[in-house]
Amino acid sequence: MADAALSTFERHLDLLDLGRAQSARERDVVVAAIRRLDASVAEREGHGFIPTPFEPATHLAKAVGLPAGTELWVKDETGNVSGSHKGRHLFGVAVGEALRPSGAGPWAIASCGNAALAASVVAAAARHSLEVFVPTWADDAVVAEIEATGAGVTRVERAAGRLGDPAHHAMVDAIGEGATAFSCQGTETPNTIDGGRTIAFEMVETLAAHDHPKPPHLDRLFVQVGGGALATAVVTGLARCDLATMPAVHAVQPLGNHPLVRAWDTVVSELLDAPPEPTITGRLAAAAELGRVVDDARRTITRRLRSDPARYMRPWPDEPESYATGILDDVTYDWIPIIEAMLATGGAPVVPSEAQLRRAHALAHDHTSIPACPTGAAGLGGLLAVVEAGAGPDQHERIAVIFSGHQRAGDPFPA
Repeated sequence: MADAALSTFERHLDLLDLGRAQSARERDVVVAAIRRLDASVAEREGHGFIPTPFEPATHLAKAVGLPAGTELWVKDETGNVSGSHKGRHLFGVAVGEALRPSGAGPWAIASCGNAALAASVVAAAARHSLEVFVPTWADDAVVAEIEATGAGVTRVERAAGRLGDPAHHAMVDAIGEGATAFSCQGTETPNTIDGGRTIAFEMVETLAAHDHPKPPHLDRLFVQVGGGALATAVVTGLARCDLATMPAVHAVQPLGNHPLVRAWDTVVSELLDAPPEPTITGRLAAAAELGRVVDDARRTITRRLRSDPARYMRPWPDEPESYATGILDDVTYDWIPIIEAMLATGGAPVVPSEAQLRRAHALAHDHTSIPACPTGAAGLGGLLAVVEAGAGPDQHERIAVIFSGHQRAGDPFPA
């Protein structure tokens, strides 16, 4: 087993793009960059990037209504750097930037909260200026925390008739004027996906120790999706690990904004020659009819998605809204690997109601000691929706959810 004292990035470097296919000399340079940046983060946060807990939540499983013998495991990211999983993504980007000549211009990010806060912490540790673009409704308390790190924050109005996230548009404009992308969208910054994979590596390492001498296993994963970096990072990270089999992947998006679910519906309607019923049971039934799509067929589908993305992934036409505000991206930027993972594993997307998202948040606080925010508990909302629809899961399954962010002063209190 790897040295527990190491940063999670150094600990799992052989599985990261940052460390793969590197010569010994190049690896030393990467390790030095990781250690230098991690130490600087620790000076500001009190700790660097260390493994976060991944443990069974027996009381929560019972409260959600899972059958006896079903395991619910929770990955707790609330104590991570800056209070969410986002720091991992931005640290991966910062290490990548440290390995190449950096321009004099600022880094730039578009975010509604946690990603911008994480970026501001990591950018301050790297001693690099940062421009942050947020929607007008961004929480004042989070904005104040961002500004306290020295980053500049600009609130961006939504322009009438222009689809897509206005903050993202502003970030792209800034990049065109000389800034460098420093975001949680893998479309602009591929290393943001690499950094997030450490979540998956830690999960599998914990399961391997628990299941030894048998191969580690996980049956289902419920993961909330906004821009898609978290889910893409976790599913591609799990695929690099020695699991008994890949878990069925369930991407969770809110009723008031689910562009990824709409893209999956379009793909499935083409594969089955009929659209899935737009309900939890309808989508699960369609996934069961498809089964686990084999590699060759899946590669054909993926080529189709990449050749004509606008047919499948379209900006949400209305102002996105949800109790889980952190996943209100107008577009799921990193979407194709999530679609591919659901097809590969027989999984299906889940759209919980707003009431179910609120109940999931309350259950997380009532039955664990984890201070998850509304967005952070949204994956649990997806599981709750499946249970309340009478659609499973089966007895003796092992299910994972990710509590991705810490409750903050501006968040609604769970009730």
